[in-house]
Amino acid sequence: MYKKTALALLWLGCLKVVSAQDIHYSQFYASPLTLNPALTGINDCNYRLAGMYRNQWRSVTDPYVTPSISFDINNVLQRWIKTGVLSAGGLILNDKAGTGELSNMSIMASVAYARPLTADRKLNGSVGLQLGYVQKKLDFTKLLWESQFNGESFDPTLSSNENFNDKFSYIDLNAGLYVSYFLSPKADLFGGAAIFHLIPPKESFLNKDNKLGMRMVGHGGFRYKITDQFSIIPQVLYMTQTKAQEINLGGSFAYVLNNDVKLFGGAYYRLNDAAIPVIGIDYKQIRLGLSYDVNISSLSDASKGRGGFELSLGYTGCLGGFVLDKPIFFCPRY
Repeated sequence: MYKKTALALLWLGCLKVVSAQDIHYSQFYASPLTLNPALTGINDCNYRLAGMYRNQWRSVTDPYVTPSISFDINNVLQRWIKTGVLSAGGLILNDKAGTGELSNMSIMASVAYARPLTADRKLNGSVGLQLGYVQKKLDFTKLLWESQFNGESFDPTLSSNENFNDKFSYIDLNAGLYVSYFLSPKADLFGGAAIFHLIPPKESFLNKDNKLGMRMVGHGGFRYKITDQFSIIPQVLYMTQTKAQEINLGGSFAYVLNNDVKLFGGAYYRLNDAAIPVIGIDYKQIRLGLSYDVNISSLSDASKGRGGFELSLGYTGCLGGFVLDKPIFFCPRY
């Protein structure tokens, strides 16, 4: 009985959080268009394809599954844009959470403009906007209600006595800034800020006037090349939305085996929530990353420390005929 009650309370708490706040990735640096619209087009060459998959809380309830895919390209309209670089991109995300299969389907389009901010081109900036369509759904037939309890057990054939809509949708608008400073061939500084839900949308299955709060994001770090083969990249991520906040601290290292292969690994700590080991490999233009959230919060009694598995896969490519006279941005494979 204790376990059933604990799981029920956990589900109700998680439902409240998910319906009121946004998704997040532990490998935030591998999902640029969910991190900051200003990162659109900032990559190692011309275009980038990025995929993410997250599976969380399988040990305590129906898992929260969050796949997404994004594509972005720089030097758009290069014949007309003579100063700086115009970039464009798109993102599709489909988050599904818990017993009621609360889903969040988001289709977003991004545009960003980047240019050098100093004559020596060491300081560069980018500004981005993101506009899209969001639909959220909840399968109420998979939930149990107080009115369905007959004194001994739940009878799902009884009415819930609730007046609800099983889905709603809205138009969403996000914006961001990003800067990068080239200190030397061995060191770079980078950072950005973004605001999501600039026009707070109404979110309610029960015909209530509930607004999704704006999400504020700050992120940054630096890269230091210790040797020609070995580099370190400490990073920090801060997010706040309504009364919730997330602080993610940590870093990774990169080790170059040869011209085609680079290994990387590291660890992050999400304050009061999880320790996150990360490993991965770059092979030519492909990057594969794996991470796992080791739960250390008060939920660890129920989760046994098992949090979420996450997979990232990215490809960065070049197109012939593109003018590559663009700002010098550093990004850890954004």
